[in-house]
Amino acid sequence: MPEDPILVVGTAGHIDHGKSRLVFALTGTDPDRLPEEQARGMTIDLGFAHLRCDDCELSFVDVPGHERFIRNMVAGATGVDVALLVVAADDSVMPQTREHAEVLSLLGVERCVLVLTKMDLVDEEWADQVEEEARGLLTAAGLPPLACVRTSAETGRGLDEIRRVLVSIARDPKRPRAPYRWFRLPIDRVFVVAGRGTVATGSVAHGAVRRDEELELWPAGKRVRVRDMQMHHDERATASGRMRLGLNLAAVPTDEVRRGCELATPDYLRPTRCLDVWLAALRMPGKVRRQTLRLRLHIATSDVLAELRLLSEPAAETCRGVFGQLKVAEPIVAAWGQHFIVRDESATRTLGGGRVLRPAARRWTARRPPSEAGLRALLEGSPRERLEEVIRDSAWQGLAEARLAAEAGLADADEAARLSRSLLDKGILCQLETASQRLPVHASHVTSLGADLDRRLRAFLEANPRVPGVPRSEWPGWMPRACPERFRPALADWFIAQQAVLLNGERVVPLGHQDALAPADQALYEQMLQELDAGAFQPPDTAALRCRTPRNDKRLRELIDLAVARGQLIRIADGLWLHARRWEEAVERVNSTLRSGTRLTVADIRTLLGSSRKFVVPIVERLDAAGVTRRVGDYRELGPKAPRP
Repeated sequence: MPEDPILVVGTAGHIDHGKSRLVFALTGTDPDRLPEEQARGMTIDLGFAHLRCDDCELSFVDVPGHERFIRNMVAGATGVDVALLVVAADDSVMPQTREHAEVLSLLGVERCVLVLTKMDLVDEEWADQVEEEARGLLTAAGLPPLACVRTSAETGRGLDEIRRVLVSIARDPKRPRAPYRWFRLPIDRVFVVAGRGTVATGSVAHGAVRRDEELELWPAGKRVRVRDMQMHHDERATASGRMRLGLNLAAVPTDEVRRGCELATPDYLRPTRCLDVWLAALRMPGKVRRQTLRLRLHIATSDVLAELRLLSEPAAETCRGVFGQLKVAEPIVAAWGQHFIVRDESATRTLGGGRVLRPAARRWTARRPPSEAGLRALLEGSPRERLEEVIRDSAWQGLAEARLAAEAGLADADEAARLSRSLLDKGILCQLETASQRLPVHASHVTSLGADLDRRLRAFLEANPRVPGVPRSEWPGWMPRACPERFRPALADWFIAQQAVLLNGERVVPLGHQDALAPADQALYEQMLQELDAGAFQPPDTAALRCRTPRNDKRLRELIDLAVARGQLIRIADGLWLHARRWEEAVERVNSTLRSGTRLTVADIRTLLGSSRKFVVPIVERLDAAGVTRRVGDYRELGPKAPRP
C-alpha cells in the first residue's frame, strides 16, 4: 500500500511579514519555540510545525527573516519541496524578500507559492501592485510562482486556499523526486529526550532508513545506530523520501552532534576541505575584482569560513557561470550537484551560490592545474561521462562504488558498478585485480605510464648495456608510488600481458630492444662463451675463467647474466653455467639413452657425459627440474617434458 504524500514546506520573506503567524494559522502550532522569540516577537532560529490535510502530511520549516539570521534561513531552506515566499501586503517587497528569493533560487528550490499576508490592512488595488512586484521578483530569480494566495491571519482569509494548493502539489505525480537511493539527512536540530538519549532532526535529502540500521555521522565518520525514529511524533519503522524526520541515536553523546552534521548511508560520503564548484552567480564583495576571495560558505546545514579561488580573473563585478575552488576552514561533507550559498566574510550579504562538482578535490597548483574540460564534463556531462571524469581525476587512488556514486551523481553503488562495467567494456577503463580487491583506472593514466616506463627502460638499458633487462622480481618496483602497493604487482603484470613490454626470460625489456655491447665488452663476452663451451660438462666457474681479471670481474658477471637472458648460457646452479650447445647435447644424450629402455643412475649419467660428480649432480637436478628426467628411487626415467624423437 503506497504511503500518504509528504511535502516539506519552507517559509521565506522579510522580517515581520507574518511568516510565523501564517504557519500558526495554518497548523495551530506556534513555530517560535524559544523564550527569546516569544518575548521579542521575532523569529531567531528555525521553527517547525505539522499539518495533516486530507491524506497528505505537510511539514513546515519556518525561517527567520532578519538579515542577521540568514545562516539559519539557509539551513532551513535546505531540503524543502516547496517554498512559501511571504510578502506583507502593506509593506511590499523588502531587502530580505529579495535576498530570500535569490537564496531559494541558488539552492535549487523549484516550486514556490507567493503568499500575500495582512490583506486586512490594504485594498485589492494596492494588493494588485504588490503582487505584480513580487511576481516580477520571483520570475527574475527563475522561480515563477505556482500560485499567488492573498491571506489574513486575522480573518482567516486564504488559509484554506493555501492548504488546497499545498495538497495539490503533494499529490502531483510529476513532482520532482531525488534520484538518489542512498540515505542522507543534514541535521538542523539536536536535543535530548529523557530516558532515550540524543535525537537529531532534519529534512531527509534522499534515500531510505530503517530502525536499527547503522549510519555514519559526519564529518567525524562515526558509525551510529538508529534506535528509533519519528515524523512529528509518529513512530516509524522505516522512512523514505523527502520528509521531516527525527532519529534517536543509540549511545551518542549530545556534544558529538550539532547543526551542520549529517547522517548518511555508510561508505558514500567522506570529509573534505577542498571542493571544485560551479558558481551560477557571484558578486564581488568590494570594488576591487579579485580572483581569490575570503567568504562564508553555507552548504546543507553547515556554515563555515572558506576561501574561493576562481578559475580565471573575474571579467565583471558580477560573474555568472564560472568555475572555482573552495578551501574550507574545517572538514565538511558534500556530494556532486549539491547546491550552496556564499556570503561575505562578515556574513552581512549574499554574494552568490552554485553547485558542487568535485566534493573532494585536489588543490589547484602550478604542477596540478585545474582541468576546465574535466569541470565542464562534471557540469554538463551524462552520468557515464561524469563517472569517467571522477575515475580519471582519482588517478590511482581508487574509489569504492558507493563513493563513486556520491561523487558522480549516480543513484547508488549498483548504478556506479553497472556504468563502470560499461566503461571497461569500451576500453575507457582498465581494471587491476588482487585476490580480493579491484582498482579501476582510467586508460589515459595507463597509456601515459606505459610511455613513461618505455622511456625509463630504454634510458636504463642504454646506461647499462651489459644488463639484459630489469629482473621480473624487481619490475613491480618500477610502478608509480601513487599506485597502492598491493596493486603494483598486478599493474606490472598487466603491462607484460598487454605486451607493452617484453619478457626476455625473466627480464623485462622494451619493445624492439636490441643488445648493443661496446667492442671491449663484446670481445670479453665471446671469450667467456668460448671458455664455457670448451669446458663441456665440467665448465669453469667465474673465478677460474682465464678471461677474468680483478678489473673486469663485475663486467664479466653482468655479461654472464646477459648470456643467460639471451639463451646462450643455461644456469644450472649458483655459480654453474653450461653453454647452451652443451645443454642441448646433454639433453639429447640422456633422452636417447632412456628411450632405448635403459634406466640411468647419477653415476651412469656421469659416465655418459664424461663429467664428475661435482658437476653431474646439479646437472641431473636441472634435468629433473626441466622435466627431461624423472627420479624414481636412485634411477632416472623419461620425464613428462622429454623431447620426442
